[in-house]
Amino acid sequence: MDWLAVYSREILLLQKKMGKLGYIFSTVMFPLIYLFAFGLGIGSVMQIDGGYLPFLAKGMLSITVMMNAFQQTALSVSVGRFYFKTFQTLLLSPVSAVQIIIGIVLAGVTRGFIAGGIIYMIAMLFFDVPMLSLAGIIGILLSAVCFGLLGIAIGLWIKNPDALSSVMNFIIMPMTFFCGTFFPLNNLPPLLQTIVSVLPLTLANNLLRSESFSTDILIDIVILTVITTILFIWGTYKLKNYHE
Repeated sequence: MDWLAVYSREILLLQKKMGKLGYIFSTVMFPLIYLFAFGLGIGSVMQIDGGYLPFLAKGMLSITVMMNAFQQTALSVSVGRFYFKTFQTLLLSPVSAVQIIIGIVLAGVTRGFIAGGIIYMIAMLFFDVPMLSLAGIIGILLSAVCFGLLGIAIGLWIKNPDALSSVMNFIIMPMTFFCGTFFPLNNLPPLLQTIVSVLPLTLANNLLRSESFSTDILIDIVILTVITTILFIWGTYKLKNYHE
């Protein structure tokens, strides 16, 4: 199982980072600030079925997993390419492209689950939000894999380290604010609703907030699975054709 060796390598690097208190603090501080600021500030005036705090907590869980899964894989690939040249060494090892991707993505999923788990446990402790449904668990798992694969694809695609900031500004950040994290999509103009309704973070939010399976939820699972599969194929193609 060569993917396990790649995963172990990525986890060792992650452990070195997470051993620093400042790293953990910075990882969870952004979503915690939003959770407490929005939850305590406007939670009492927001009229949402099931309450605004559970709505917000699940949204913060989704963006925490998205950010951490994406950053783990994107930085692992791009920093390994541009600074330490360890990624080129990994490619020279007798490990297939598919297994390299699986190992790196699983590390992204692990980081996403750790950070997301911290956020959601705090939300459960302070705001009494409910446990996730089965649809929610499937949604957060697919989301972590999806954004981990996106991180690999972007890390292989960019031509210089600065380009990663542009991706964060033009892809990740807009999804954070427009995909139903802080407010329902029906507050958006119809055209914008249509556009964001098929984005991965929107699909993950829909699944997280679903209490049971329905036709719409199954469609969301299928769409998110298709997006994840496309990113896997794209990442595998980029990796197999990588040269620098």
